[in-house]
Amino acid sequence: MIKSSALAALLLAGCVSKTDGVSGTQSLRVEIVTPATIGDVNNRLPDTQRNLTVNLTALDAENEVDTGFSDSIRVYAQFLGTLTPAIEQMPLVTIPMANGVAMNQTITLPASVLGPTTLWFDNGVGLGTDYTHGAVAGTSDTLWYRDPFISDLQTPRVETAVDALSITPLTDKQISVSQSRYGARGRLVVTSVFSQGYTVADVDCANAAGAPPCTAGPYDHVMVFTFSAARDQYGTLLEVGRLISKFNGGLSEFNGLTEVGFPRTYAPEMEGAAPDINLARLPAPALFDITWFNPLSDPQGVINFERNEAGPIEIRNAKVCPTDDEYDTYKQWKIDPTGVASPAICNGKNVISVITSGTDFTTDPKTLVGRVLPRIVGIVRPVNIGSFNVWIIYPRGTSDVTL
Repeated sequence: MIKSSALAALLLAGCVSKTDGVSGTQSLRVEIVTPATIGDVNNRLPDTQRNLTVNLTALDAENEVDTGFSDSIRVYAQFLGTLTPAIEQMPLVTIPMANGVAMNQTITLPASVLGPTTLWFDNGVGLGTDYTHGAVAGTSDTLWYRDPFISDLQTPRVETAVDALSITPLTDKQISVSQSRYGARGRLVVTSVFSQGYTVADVDCANAAGAPPCTAGPYDHVMVFTFSAARDQYGTLLEVGRLISKFNGGLSEFNGLTEVGFPRTYAPEMEGAAPDINLARLPAPALFDITWFNPLSDPQGVINFERNEAGPIEIRNAKVCPTDDEYDTYKQWKIDPTGVASPAICNGKNVISVITSGTDFTTDPKTLVGRVLPRIVGIVRPVNIGSFNVWIIYPRGTSDVTL
């Protein structure tokens, strides 16, 4: 009699099957020819190093050159958490491969490529909803570019483009800002604090010690949305005029306003140390000009709102318009920068909304209707929905409004 264990072994032996081995192209080997040095975390590539040369080789299951592979390979850049362009969009470049190779191929990366970057290669086809992913892919070694400045978060691709007010090249990226574009003299200073976040400016100070006065240029401001009271890594509340060393989070656009969401903010001091707060470091507000209402085609036009988004602007001799439903609903009162405040202007597009609710400015705006304000300063935020633009300023308190 055959024991049950032996019988089981005989039955299993009779069920053995054989499948074909793996064949065909399995991957792409990517060799970066130039630049000769790709950098590292402590040695970043210069901004000017955007032209790359690569060699591609198709590899079979034996890790040998697959000379039977001839196809078009798409190239994308993976940096700051996402692929650019998106996988279903037009790639940076398409490289034809023949007989399993493509040698000395040139790739030009856009200026928006920042931080540690890898190149992604595959033989996908189609665009948009017709896109089909590739079966063969490869990646490069990491190229090390500098981390972004605040100005990189805010500057549009082209100032005269139709999307200049609504999107930036780093939208939807995971960003980390820990340095100033002004080098040793630069600092990151908090310019306003509100119930659910703060604004921060990249400023150029008088010397490497960060002594005031400090100035800010176009696109040097950004809003950090914290969902609750803004605090540093130790839980200490942020204050206007305070220096921070770093912030990070996801970059998004909310009706035309660039925001850093789900952030973390870092102070340069050790826990328990007194924070570095100096109101003299706050940059002077940009002086508003009525030409800012001109179209994007005018370099003195509406692009100036974008250049100063999340930063302070100053408006002189504006007249307060009658309050309306927007004040009752949103606490927004309006000013006419021309100082006229006619019904045609106050009910038109060339007005600026003001929100002082929640600050120590307690004057009822209804008592100011028809009055000329010699000076009013506020942090500017846009609401852009299609071609409909609303410009809102947020004074930080009584000192920002001269009656």
